[in-house]
Amino acid sequence: MDLVMEKISSMYPEHSWELVSRRSARSIHRLLRQGEVEYYVKLHSPRTLPEKLGNFLSPKTLREAGMLSRLMHAGVPVPEVCGHVRAGSASALITRAVFPARGLFEESRKMQVAIMLDMSVRLLNAGFGFSDMHPGNIILDRHGNPFLVDAYEIIPLKKTTLKHAAALFAQTVNIFDLGREELEPFLMRVPGIGDRTAAWERIRSRALCLRRGQVRRRVGRSLREGSFSRAFLCPSFRAFISRSYSPDLHGLVAAHRAHLAEGTNLYKVQKKTRLSTTGEYCIKSYAKARIPTTPYAVRSWKGSLTLLFNGIPVADPVAVIVFRNRESMLITRDLVQPDLDRFLASGFSRLPLPERRSLAEAFGTFVGTLHAKGIYHADLKACNIKVCTNPVQFFLLDTDRVEHKRALSRKKRLKNLVQINTSIPLQVSRTARMAFLSAYSAITGDDPGDLFDRVRRLSSGNEVIYRSETGDVIEEWPKRP
Repeated sequence: MDLVMEKISSMYPEHSWELVSRRSARSIHRLLRQGEVEYYVKLHSPRTLPEKLGNFLSPKTLREAGMLSRLMHAGVPVPEVCGHVRAGSASALITRAVFPARGLFEESRKMQVAIMLDMSVRLLNAGFGFSDMHPGNIILDRHGNPFLVDAYEIIPLKKTTLKHAAALFAQTVNIFDLGREELEPFLMRVPGIGDRTAAWERIRSRALCLRRGQVRRRVGRSLREGSFSRAFLCPSFRAFISRSYSPDLHGLVAAHRAHLAEGTNLYKVQKKTRLSTTGEYCIKSYAKARIPTTPYAVRSWKGSLTLLFNGIPVADPVAVIVFRNRESMLITRDLVQPDLDRFLASGFSRLPLPERRSLAEAFGTFVGTLHAKGIYHADLKACNIKVCTNPVQFFLLDTDRVEHKRALSRKKRLKNLVQINTSIPLQVSRTARMAFLSAYSAITGDDPGDLFDRVRRLSSGNEVIYRSETGDVIEEWPKRP
């Protein structure tokens, strides 16, 4: 790396260096002259022997330089390539700076979406695919014109197909959780993708896959030292703590055990779980987990983060603790909002009729969105949901059995709907239940009337819902004793 920098310094002796970012083997620098940025240098310095050999034979920066030149000739706005330097296994790409410039992420959501989708259309129509479309790879010049600044993941296409369009558009749909109406004008500008309804379904499916993979990786990284959490080790337990909080773990563990012994500040005491509140925190302790199963608090931590990273409100995860004997604790922020079942039994009837309907519809949209994202909560009862009425918001609790799937089966969706239907008070009217299912169906595409009848019959345990093609019963739900 030093040799490459020396070569570049000899090419630009009047310029000073300024580090912009460093990640693993790649670093980005500015070259300044008289206080103004004139060039950017992307430097690749591999560390392992296989990486060094690979970059020596085929430098990554050289491939990117070639792609930037191709993009510029195709009319895609990119920085001008000014040079390429090699020294042993290290290499560097030099581009002319777009100066002054600002990051796309500084703009409004509406502007970011429009520019990223427009850039996607330009790439596809010029015959290119891209697997790293995000706001950090686009900058704006002083006039607001966008430039794509990272071309390493761009590939030339022999023919632009729906597969390539779906892969590219899905990245923006995933980042901003777009609906079809926002994407439709840009889909119309890409020829050859066929029926736009089918195209939207494929893009949405691809976006969900991207989100699921990202969430899985982020949840996994939360259980090691990193940007989201920090590790805490002591003789009696190990823990991971969210970097947004600085709790006194030893004090909280002692306080929770004192509450259990004294019977104070308790929310729930069961054989498997015990729940207490201590100041701003809620502490849930779990029984021992059998080897080799995952400790219960770790499952709940992962479930909470799966929901949180999908934009589903939960009690903020603060820390997860695993003791040497495999008992465990989950610490979250304490929520003061009422449980949904208690609110419906007391405060719901006092609301004006329009507010009751609005709340039921908001709850249906919430559950429909949960299912549309492929998220299944195995115990979706009203007592495991907190409700806030101003503004209307719902929070999920009891997250040790949360699954994130490519798509939920109808069976699992019906199970959740029956859990909700049977756990809310009987005095909640048919009209409110129908408003809930209508809002739910607007998200999932079900027929609300059919869904209402099916949920009602399942709630009474009188319907067999799974049969083979020959009519033989495969499974009943709820299962009969």
